Amino acid sequence: MKTHYNVINYIFLLLFCLKASGQEPDIVLNKLTQFIRATDQFSQYIPHEKVYLHFDNTSYYQGDNIWFTCYVVTSELHQATELSKTLYVELLNPGGEIVDKRVLKIEDGRCHGDFTLGQLPFYSGFYEVRAYTKYMLNFGEDVIFSRLLPVFNKPKEEGNFEEKNMLKYGYGKYPKKREKPQKDKKVTLKLYPEGGNLIHGITSRIAFEITDAFGNPLEASGKIINEDKEDISTFSTVHEGRGFFDYTPDESKRKAIVDYNGKQYQFDMPKPLPQGFTFHVDNLSSPDSLEISLQKNKYTPAEKLGLVFISRGQLHGYSLINVIHNETIRFKVDKTNFPAGVAQAILFNSDGEILCDRLLFNNKDNQFSIQSKTSKETYEPYEAVDMEFTLTDREANPVQTPFSLSVRDGMNEVAWNHTILTDLLLMSEIKGYVRNPSYYFEADDSTHRSALDLLMMVQGWYRYSWKQMAGIEPFDLKYRPEQGIEMHGQVVSFVRKIPKPNVTVSSFLLKRGEEEKPGNAFDVFVTDSLGRFAFRTDITGKWNMILTVSEKGKKKDHRIILDRLFTPEPKRYRYAEMQVNIADRAEGDKEEKTELEEV
Repeated sequence: MKTHYNVINYIFLLLFCLKASGQEPDIVLNKLTQFIRATDQFSQYIPHEKVYLHFDNTSYYQGDNIWFTCYVVTSELHQATELSKTLYVELLNPGGEIVDKRVLKIEDGRCHGDFTLGQLPFYSGFYEVRAYTKYMLNFGEDVIFSRLLPVFNKPKEEGNFEEKNMLKYGYGKYPKKREKPQKDKKVTLKLYPEGGNLIHGITSRIAFEITDAFGNPLEASGKIINEDKEDISTFSTVHEGRGFFDYTPDESKRKAIVDYNGKQYQFDMPKPLPQGFTFHVDNLSSPDSLEISLQKNKYTPAEKLGLVFISRGQLHGYSLINVIHNETIRFKVDKTNFPAGVAQAILFNSDGEILCDRLLFNNKDNQFSIQSKTSKETYEPYEAVDMEFTLTDREANPVQTPFSLSVRDGMNEVAWNHTILTDLLLMSEIKGYVRNPSYYFEADDSTHRSALDLLMMVQGWYRYSWKQMAGIEPFDLKYRPEQGIEMHGQVVSFVRKIPKPNVTVSSFLLKRGEEEKPGNAFDVFVTDSLGRFAFRTDITGKWNMILTVSEKGKKKDHRIILDRLFTPEPKRYRYAEMQVNIADRAEGDKEEKTELEEV
């Protein structure tokens, strides 16, 4: 892939000025460029994968089947992965215990499977379905696909699916492996200074979020007061309990007062840092460029800094800036070469310390369009429905591709706001719960763009670690892409557990099942200097495996240790995620149409 760079030559013209005067680049400049070069090399040689699961329904009952189609793509282009050939899909009960698992073969970036919700004893509640390739675990457990699905008690009256009852969290008799969700205060105010820090004497933009004890957004207003209880600034929510205000901090003690439902709630304002930089990114004024503002206070020494832009794990721009004076530095960055989705702007110094960072979303109108048509307007119950689909690109050219389709009851379904568009472009790139992610893609107007920009300011986690990309923190490629069903292990002595090199490990596979024709597979491996071995096979179905060890042609009673412990820990969910919203008929019709367009 060709990487596009946007070099900002500001008033000090770092690179060109040094070259023209015949001076050698200084140590600071060398360090900055080394970080940029390392970031580019990492992005080219260490690809990422993403997973999206398309489910047949938004909620289930005891005894149902969960059917799903899996899409496994590369992060850079969102095209079918050619790295991994094996996908792990797990079903976890409300307590976080794995109750079922599928190991699926990935072909052309796709696979499919199902879970039966009938294991006894089977409790109702919120079940988690998560999916990942083993290679994805190199980048942390937050990058895996995870979705909570409500599973209701079987209706007392057969066929009455308006009954939606389930056990409360923790009431089932299952192990509690998942951390219990935590309640906040009745009203919580969280502040997010743009760039990360407040700096003494410099005006910054602060995004905020107001929620209740369960994490649900609250529409409220408030103000900032000083020690004399004089108003400094006012604020009010714009969307989903979020908003922003401009604020100039000093050393005095100030408080934020939130007015909600006729009551006032008081919070301490964070203290500013005595030195540092403020960072503002205007991503809304122009569709083609970013407007960057950078400033330090008078207590901060002059410094040469680096600025990089990362999107989908790739370096898409960089700048070298010399900040000498205290006036605001303003410049523009071309974003036309940025891909659609979340990007991160990172300001760093020559020691590799991140001084400021900011997430932003680049929206591009390059979606495909799907139209559907039925053979007639109305159908009898249980009558076969004949449908035609047409897929076109932006220029209305026909596109040929496989797709998946789910058909649900538009009257009684649980509201669903996830599509492959929202997941690949937004949810897979940031951490945490986002209420109604489909809202941000309903329209590309100022209201929706502003709401999405606010979301970027309060979501502090990004999928890609710049410090690892720049070589500041070590990156351990522990898991390589699997090309089939792989088994790794080690042979050690039975008592002292000393690794046994150059011994023979034989594997014998016997296929299970009474109806299938019996099959078997046999293979032989020799351990390396650490006693380790690995083998790969291309099998489907359920098999029994027998492993034996021999040394110089004689069987040995050595211990075989298999590498099985790579399953991620169950994640903690917020109370806001464990809620059921029932869509009415109009919402159901809209939701079904939206999913059809995006998948």
